[in-house]
Amino acid sequence: MIFRATQKVSSKLRVACTAIVDSHPSMMEWYCNLITVRRRQFFLFTHASSLFSFWAPASGSTLDDFGQVFRQHATDTLRDYGFTNADTAKVIDDGPDAFAKATDRGVIGSMVDYTKMLRHAVDYEGGLERLGSRAMNDIANDSPMRKIGMESPAEYLGHVLRGERPHNITVHPTGARAARSGR
Repeated sequence: MIFRATQKVSSKLRVACTAIVDSHPSMMEWYCNLITVRRRQFFLFTHASSLFSFWAPASGSTLDDFGQVFRQHATDTLRDYGFTNADTAKVIDDGPDAFAKATDRGVIGSMVDYTKMLRHAVDYEGGLERLGSRAMNDIANDSPMRKIGMESPAEYLGHVLRGERPHNITVHPTGARAARSGR
């Protein structure tokens, strides 16, 4: 597994991130950010290829239990969205884990959007205790995202895992904008 960690995550876990550079994200590559919502810390994990995301409590987490926390929450979330064990095995392995710098601005920007949407939902609902884990994850996974051709991450991951071509074929793996004609 490759965890592309933000500076906040690498500081919390006290891990040095390597400079793994690859132009196309692997199916075993996940981005991780640390956010605080109403004085509670969460890890936001986002699959690099599909933007499929989930939240996991970060309080008390250490480098020793990070992989286990990720795998448990990822497996539970994927199962909750109807993905099979075979699907899960395509995006999660048993290790070893490598930590790299977060490099894709499109993924990072999507994670920033997810964080803003979660904070808004928490304020609207009146607190974190009124949102279950599925509702928190739906905020990210049901939102159409530009980086993946305005599809929702849950649907997009399903297409990718089934080997189907996503509905919007203008998506660029680098997240680069397509040139517009007439300008």
